Amino acid sequence: MKIALFTDTYHPQINGVVSFLDSIMPKLAQENEIVLFAPGDVSRIEVVQKSRNTRIYWVPASPFPYYEGYRMTGVMVHEIEKALRKEKADIVHVHAPVLLGLQGLLMAKRLGIPAVATYHTHFPDYLPYLLDGKFPGFLHPIGRRTVKGLIRFVFSMADKSTAPTEEMARELRDYGVKNVTVLPNGVDLERLKPDRKAELEFMDRYDIPKDRKIILYVGRMGFEKRLEILLVALLKLDSRDWCLVAVGGGPQMESYMQEADMLEPGQAVFTGFVRNEMLNAAYGCADIFVSPSDSETFGLTFVEAMAFGLPAIGVDKLGPKEIIKDGKNGFLVHSGDSAAMAARIGQLLGDGKLRARMGEEARKTAGEHSISRSAGMTLGIYEELIERKRNK
Repeated sequence: MKIALFTDTYHPQINGVVSFLDSIMPKLAQENEIVLFAPGDVSRIEVVQKSRNTRIYWVPASPFPYYEGYRMTGVMVHEIEKALRKEKADIVHVHAPVLLGLQGLLMAKRLGIPAVATYHTHFPDYLPYLLDGKFPGFLHPIGRRTVKGLIRFVFSMADKSTAPTEEMARELRDYGVKNVTVLPNGVDLERLKPDRKAELEFMDRYDIPKDRKIILYVGRMGFEKRLEILLVALLKLDSRDWCLVAVGGGPQMESYMQEADMLEPGQAVFTGFVRNEMLNAAYGCADIFVSPSDSETFGLTFVEAMAFGLPAIGVDKLGPKEIIKDGKNGFLVHSGDSAAMAARIGQLLGDGKLRARMGEEARKTAGEHSISRSAGMTLGIYEELIERKRNK
């Protein structure tokens, strides 16, 4: 089977979609051929052989002015159609489609290739952040309605639309999208292994105190992640026997670091972007995992943290709502509720037996979200659509 994947975000950008693609493509490529179309810093389409069964079509793209790190492709439908004809793809799968993904869907429809579209990004939540300070406030509700209409238009073109959680699938159905199914994301559990030596090196490199409990946040340093909620929550804690370790880079990093100056010296460490080996070390040296983001459609970092036995605290919305079993493997709080977040952080930090009990449940939860399971379900959808086309 030849699989053409389209994504509007890819390296050097690092986010949940990119991490998921990095995990699932090697699994899909074990017995199939992968062709990935991604935005790149090129002047014309360039084809690069990434591995034996994987090629990347880098499509010319320009920086998106309202969100650092993202690139937007131009209209290149003829070039994409030509590439799909040349590759003779059996299936097209677009991930979080915007401009490039939309063009992939249009060309799949024109060529009669079955198409799948996955709803990774909660666009109605992201739009207010993108518009913040750039357009008059009264336009925001109009923008949200426009986005919902566009979502319905784009995803209705696919033969099958997928979402990582039941809540996200229900939202697509509410927008009027048909043929929606839940396709959970997954993580490569095999690479998530503790290494005490690497953990000590990580702590030494970033001057993380070894005599304090570690509160870990992993994610992009963007305004949509709402890290300021966590920083305010930490100010409410009675104990000072802890250190926040915030892993990740992004446009709001300096701003968040300035806000963290409210904390006492040594109580907040910002590492910036780290590679997988150091990321494993960050998870391995932590005691609990916390994310105040209310726009996580799945929450890969929650699953990664749970694989290391970390109880998690997240917002009772979208992905975290379905991964965190409140009171069992972690806690859920309302969006923006720094007081509730502080209370749950304090409860976990102050009770080692509770952390251990929830940590064991967290490991069980992580085991339910393997990338192998996700890849198997994905291939099942592909085979169903290809067989349907064959029968027609």
